[in-house]
Parts: sequence; C-alpha cells; structure tokens
Amino acid sequence: AASLRASGPEGGRLRHLRKMSSDFANPGSKPGLEIWRIESLAAVPLPAKDFGTFYDGDSYLVLKTTETTGGKYVYDLFFWLGSESSQDEQGAAAYKAVELDDLLGGAPVQHREVQDCESDSFLGCFKKISYEKGGVKSGFRKVERDVYETRLLHVKGSRTVRIKPVAIDHTTLNAGDVFVLDAGLSIYLWNGSGASHKEKAKGLEVALAIKDDERGGRAKLTACDQGAEEAAFWEALGGQGPVAAATPDDSPTGSSKGALKLVRVSDASGSLSTTEVACGDTLERSMLDSKDVFIVDNEAEVFVWVGKEATADEKKGGMETGVKYTAGRPKGVRVTKVSEGAEPALFKSLFKSWKPPATPADFSMVGRSGNVAQATAQASAADLAKGMSDCSFGESEDVADDGSGKTEMYRIEDFEPVPVDQATYGQFFAGDSYIVKYTYLSSGREATLLYFWLGKDSTTDEQGAAALHAKQMDDNLGGQATQVRVTMGKEPPHLVRLFGGKLVVHSGGRASGFKNKGDEDSYDEDGVALYHVKGFGGADSTKAAQVAEVATSLNSGDCFVLLTPAAAFLWAGNGANETEKATAQAVCGVLKQGRKLQEVAEGGEPDAFWEALGGKGEYPSSSVLPEPDRPARLFLCSNATGAFKVEPLAHFSQSDLEEGDVYLLDVGNAVFVWVGSEANELEKGMAAETAASYVALEGYSADTAVLTVKSGSEPPIFTSHFLGWDASRAKVFLDPYEAKLAKAMAEQEAAQAAEEEARAASAAAKADAVAKAEAERASKASSGAPDGDPFEDDEPEPPPPPPPPPPPP
Repeated sequence: AASLRASGPEGGRLRHLRKMSSDFANPGSKPGLEIWRIESLAAVPLPAKDFGTFYDGDSYLVLKTTETTGGKYVYDLFFWLGSESSQDEQGAAAYKAVELDDLLGGAPVQHREVQDCESDSFLGCFKKISYEKGGVKSGFRKVERDVYETRLLHVKGSRTVRIKPVAIDHTTLNAGDVFVLDAGLSIYLWNGSGASHKEKAKGLEVALAIKDDERGGRAKLTACDQGAEEAAFWEALGGQGPVAAATPDDSPTGSSKGALKLVRVSDASGSLSTTEVACGDTLERSMLDSKDVFIVDNEAEVFVWVGKEATADEKKGGMETGVKYTAGRPKGVRVTKVSEGAEPALFKSLFKSWKPPATPADFSMVGRSGNVAQATAQASAADLAKGMSDCSFGESEDVADDGSGKTEMYRIEDFEPVPVDQATYGQFFAGDSYIVKYTYLSSGREATLLYFWLGKDSTTDEQGAAALHAKQMDDNLGGQATQVRVTMGKEPPHLVRLFGGKLVVHSGGRASGFKNKGDEDSYDEDGVALYHVKGFGGADSTKAAQVAEVATSLNSGDCFVLLTPAAAFLWAGNGANETEKATAQAVCGVLKQGRKLQEVAEGGEPDAFWEALGGKGEYPSSSVLPEPDRPARLFLCSNATGAFKVEPLAHFSQSDLEEGDVYLLDVGNAVFVWVGSEANELEKGMAAETAASYVALEGYSADTAVLTVKSGSEPPIFTSHFLGWDASRAKVFLDPYEAKLAKAMAEQEAAQAAEEEARAASAAAKADAVAKAEAERASKASSGAPDGDPFEDDEPEPPPPPPPPPPPP
C-alpha cells in the first residue's frame, strides 16, 4: 500500500483524505457482509447483488461482521487490491481501512488481500468469486439487447470457486480444469479430462448462473467433455487446437509455517523503527508487550499485533510497516492486523503458551527457508500423523449460557412454523424440519438464538421454509438474533443442553406441504421402537436416536431404550458411561407413556427383550470395543486442494462421510480407514500409510489393527461409533455434476418443448382464424352476397343523418 506519510502529489492526495468526512454510515451494525469500492479515492458502498464480483483495476474494502453466541460482534476487515489497480487506489484502500478500523474502535482484524492470492478467510465470505477486466471507469457501459461480448472463464477451486476471464484461445484450456465459454445466447461448459467431480459441479453452477441470471433463461447451455466437443464450440473459441496437460492446483499457504520471527515496532526513538526480538521454532506469549506493536512472521503470512497501550502513531503505522516488511516476497504473502485481546486462533497457534486451534493438520508445505515462501514436496506420513496427534477437536466450545433461558420450539407444517407441545420439547423427527428459538440475557440485555434444525429425511421445501421463517423471526427482532443452521446428527452442545438430556430423534415425519408430491405422513406405529443413547464427557454431548429394531443395532459401549407395547427396557452395555445411563433414564421418562420400566444389564436380558428385537444376534461386545477413556476421533483425508491433507471433524456423524474422500476413525484399540466409492488412489494409499504412522506415534500396542472399510459394507464394530447409524442409507454414489446437469438439461428441453408448443398453438390459432374467414366468405358467395368483407351485414347501411340546422343569428 502507498505510504500514508508520502510526500509529493500522491502524499498530498492522501493527506486530503484525512480531512474528508467518513464514507461509512453505521458500519458493522448487524451480522453479514458490507463491501465498498474505492472510487475517486472515496469508499462507495457496493450493492449486495454485486458481492463476489471484483474488477482487477479496482480496490475494495470488505467488512465481515459476526455475532458470537454471547451476543458480541467480531469483525474481519479485508482490503482487496486488484492486480491492475493504481497506487492511488491501493493507498486509499489502506487509509480507508484504517478509518473504518477507528470507527469500530480498533476491534476488526485487518487483512491485506491481493488478487489471485486471497486467504481462506476471505474466500470463505463468498460462494464464488468472479474477476472482471477493467475498473470503475470502464465498468459501466451501455448494454444492448442480445449483443454480448464473448468471454472464456476459467473455473478453479473445489471449496470456494474462483472465476477468472482468460484469453479466448484453445491454448488457454488445460485438461485438469473446467472452462465456461460465454458466447451470448450460447453457453458452453467444457470439462477437462482430469477435472474432478466437484470442479465440474462448480463449473455447472457458474454456467447456469450466467444462463438464468444474466440471460434471463434465454441462452442455450451445452456441456461437452474434452475430446467430444461440437464444431460450434471450436468456432466460438476461434479455432480448434491441442489442449495443454493438467496443471496442479496452487498449494495452500495459510496453514504452513516456516521459521518464526518476532519483530518489535516502536516509536520510542522519535520515529517508527523495527527491532528483531526473537527467531526460532517457537514463540512465547510473554514476548509481546502491550505498549508496542509487533510483527509476527512465519514466512507464509505476516501478522501485525497491536498492543492496547501502543501509541497512536504505532497503531496507525503498524499495518504500513508490516506491508513494507514483506518487500521482496511474492505478491501473495498476506499481512493481517490483529488487536490485543481479539487474536484469532491461527495467530495464537504460533505461540507455545497458547493452545492450538481446531484447524486442519496441513503439512503439505514443509521445509521453508529464505525470504521467499516456496512449495516443496508432499509431507510424509509421519508429519501428517504428528498433525493428527497434536490437533484439537474443539471440545471446549464456547456456548451462549447455561441453557436456563426461555426455549420455544416450532415444527414446519405446510410451510408454516407450528408451535410444538411443550411436553414434547426436545423430540425431533428425521423427516421434519424445526426452529428452536432461545431467549436469554447477555450483558444485561435480551439476546436470541434461532436454531433451524434439518432432519436428514426432510424435504428440500421443508428445509427452505425453516430457513426462511428463521430469517423472518430474526427480522421481527430487528435483525439482532443469531441464526444457527443445524443438520441432524451435528447438534451443537448448547442446543443439546437446552433440553436437559432429553434430545431424541425419531424416525419418520410429516409429509411435504406440496400436495402434488404424493407422499404421506410416516411414523413408527407398531408399538416397538429402539433408541440408541450415545455421548461422551457430559450431558451436552449425549442424545438419543431411533435405530433399526434388531439385535445387531446394539453395542456394549452405549445404552439403548427398547419400547414394546407392554414395557420399556433400559439396556445398559458393559461399557456405557454414567452420562449415557442418566440420559437413557431421562429418555425413558419421556417415552414410556405408562409402560412399565425395566432396567436390563448386558447379559441379563429377559426373553421378552429378545423377542421384541426378532431374536438374539451378534453385536459389537465389550471384548472388541475400546475402553471409554476418550471419544472416537474422525479425520477427513483428501487431496482436493492439490496436496494430501488430514483434517479433524468434531462432533462427527454418518452424514460427514462423503463418497469422494477417505476417512480415518480412531477408536482407541483400532483405527479404521473408511474408503468412499469415488476416492482416488492417492488418497487411499496416503491414508493407509498415515494410519500406520499414527498408530505408532500414539503409542498403541503393536497388535493394534488398522482396518479398511468400504462404503456400503461397514461392519457393526465400525457403525457402533456413530449415533443412530442408518444402514438403509448405504450410499450409492451419485455424481453431483451428472445429477445437476441432467436436471438442467431436462429443464432446458422442457422449456424448449413448451416454447415450441406455444408457437405451434399460435400458428394453429392463426390457421383456424383464416379458415373461418374463408368459410364465411364462401358462405356469402353461395348466398349471392357480393364479395367483400366476409363480416359485412346483409342489410344495406342506413343513409347518413341530415346535417344539424344552422345556429340562430
């Protein structure tokens, strides 16, 4: 960024900015995104419809406001610099970021973002990012109907997709990516032979957005795979030619660390100067002094830490000094400003005395040296295993309060929220969607949490209605509520806490509100039901879910509640913990409804118990289940970003298992390698090797098994670690791209057929009118009437009326 103390014309312009009134009207007043574009050195608000579109000749400010569960607002302030933006605009963006930071009391974490090198934090603000050529002065031009400029868009990224205009030429294509050729009323989706399923699905989203949003649905979409292109595609591209080989994705840099440096920024000498304080593998929190500003450098990213007692000049000049400090490094190196007391987890993880956060164990970039961050070879299995061992699963999750506030529960019925009987609070059906409204006091004022819970078998329209009504409730509260989307099986501890150990998920639910769907209400009404009660560490993690009424659903490590028409059995496995037993007692109290309660210890079951389950059967027993000293741990293994990574998944459920990846499940006495049907060979090989290294590193016995489990063939010893495992959901892989493309093509064909039918109907109507006119003309002719107007009356027209008398003199 340009120096705020610069001399000459540029410095004069920036000094003039200090005298201007603020461009920001009540920023950060509610959760969400606010974006400003730098226009004539002023910050101009950007309309929401343009969020995610950035011109390479401009600079922007992006403010993300998040409300914590305690009702506090936290801010992330990004200033984004386009690759072709001027020094004036970049300097104005940096200054305006300081001004906005001051307006918010210094609370925001500031991030300097450079086009094509954005951080994950920035990319996470958007579903997709589109780069456009030009800037504010060239971004406005007259639009003529059906006149479009042909463009080729490169679609890149598996999580947050980047869309970048590239040269319209066959040499731009490569076999590993997806491209969208926008030729106005013809849109082509081109898939390289090596593109992933996720990239194809993202590319289709982009093509459909152009077709539906920019062309009003009038354009024709054509999807073509490499080697099967139609002639019109090559003609629109300017000619056919060879396609380049696949290029690897850019390796991530945000999670990697090199040698750490700590640099003090102080004006004690009369002007800002820097002094290196420490350099090495670890830093101590005690090295930071509240009276100064510090630069923390891990070679991949630079943090500017601002102490609470730093001088005004140190606070204002800290970010600028941090940017200057990165001189000579690649343009993508990030500079982030953090304030004392509001440090993000990634910053804390650089210090030995701060507990590391629950972040992905990404060791795909190792061995950095020198002043330039360089990508090296894929990390070894030993490095990945160490990351797994060291990572945190976020057990100490921050929650709003103790759950003693006011709770209201609504079920979506015919698209409307219907209050649930208070006696059944905490009981959910897998086929329904719900809203849980929780009101409590925070810092002396009333605050509200709105959880909208989505059952795994609820319909899309019900889930959409739940989200819509949660937003409407928030609007009715003046936009001050915190909305939390919860999918079945991923309930946060605070939501579980609200129901005092009585959260139960039943099978079935109400039918969709759409009367033409043909489905019906579905409930288990045979009088026999089995509920799995599972948890670890306290009532906040223990809940119950209905499972199949067979003996193989049992396992020695948990509790189960079996309801029959005559009795309610509370079955406790030999390895069940006290919290699970207490929760099972609470569940029995809710569900038994007059039935006689009978507590059953494993091994002492009466005949009526087994009869209700269809007879005895094999299930995971205490001899094969681990000691309950800690919960099972699930890790995602994927190379979707270009390098193989291992990421912990807290509060896991069956829905976390995706067919395109591999997962490691550590249960203490064994490690399972779960392989999705669409996982690639690199993921399979690296996961197995990493699992073996992890077993050795954790100090497990030499005979600890590493077991490979295939999707759809999971044994009970594996499924017993998932609450309410649903065997009927054995996944048959459905390519998201193929499914969405088939739907889009079907809709396009239906629209074309409807248009042709409308044209045919119009032509038939015209033909009928002509035929009718001809028939009437023929009828006139046969009756002796002269040719003429077929609708002419047989009677002669009466003579015109006489003229009015002249006015009196």
